[in-house]
Amino acid sequence: MIGLDTNILVRYLTRDDEQQWQQAVTVIQQSQPCFITNIVLCELVWVLRGANYGFRKDEIISVHCCSSSL
Repeated sequence: MIGLDTNILVRYLTRDDEQQWQQAVTVIQQSQPCFITNIVLCELVWVLRGANYGFRKDEIISVHCCSSSL
């Protein structure tokens, strides 16, 4: 199982660095299950809402990185 950190998620969602975005896509789309800790989610919201990205709360809420079938 792969633990995703804030940087991977930021690159994946913003695509602000093409090389890092491609690496993030590779990690996320592997066949291995991934997990995201609560603190990483908090950091992700903090970064996306910050001055560099300026995401609105409703934009962050509507992001769906993956679907899960349990």
